[in-house]
Amino acid sequence: LQNVKSIFEADDLTIANNEGTFTDSSSREDKTFAFKAPASFAGIYSSSSVEAVNTANNHSHDYGEQSFQDTMDALDAQGIVHFGYDETAVMDIKGVKVGLVGIYELYDHLEREQQLKDNIAKVKEDGAELIIVIFHWGNEKETVPDSNQTTLGHLAIDLGADLVCGHHPHVLQGVEYYKGKPIVYSLGNFIFGSSIPKTALLKVQWDGENSKLTFVPGTSSAGYTRVLENTSQKSDFASYMTSISYGVSIEEDGSVVLQE
Repeated sequence: LQNVKSIFEADDLTIANNEGTFTDSSSREDKTFAFKAPASFAGIYSSSSVEAVNTANNHSHDYGEQSFQDTMDALDAQGIVHFGYDETAVMDIKGVKVGLVGIYELYDHLEREQQLKDNIAKVKEDGAELIIVIFHWGNEKETVPDSNQTTLGHLAIDLGADLVCGHHPHVLQGVEYYKGKPIVYSLGNFIFGSSIPKTALLKVQWDGENSKLTFVPGTSSAGYTRVLENTSQKSDFASYMTSISYGVSIEEDGSVVLQE
């Protein structure tokens, strides 16, 4: 995270998707890809100003139920707030209570509607003033969100979410505003050993009612990401994101503008 640590340190809250386990377990699930790392790797978050992580994804139990608990313990030891599945979190950020909900949509699809309703209701009961819902959803390498994504994303906002953001497809998907609230369907891969380079950070400024979005485009390779500095590359990113978004344009500075 060395290339983006300064960005994380400058903000009030950095949220990431923790797609894998921190465990010594050898009870590997029968699947094509299974991810694990030593518990000490959770310190990469705390030393890089990542304050909260989503744990609801298709690699959170790669080495069995014990690996999931080991991951929670490793995050706790580093002071990293975690949320996902039935676990929610509410953080006090500069006097604003931020509610965090993480939903794993794959395979269950719209059957996750009740969990979404329950979790948003829970953070509301806990006093959340700003509600962020993170979804692990969609189809790998598909740049267009499917009907499950749009249905659940819209429902989250209907229930009171202020921002919806997703991942899993490994590629970027577009931005949509629904009832004045943003849905960012997929941010692509960030730190991931793959050959799919297009990715981005999402910066969100909240004024107490509305969110201003700005993308920080990057390129991911060999397990790390660097921020794009080249003007031409940033322009290409803006054009591409605009082409796959819905009723918004992305400017060359990364800002998201709602079209008339």
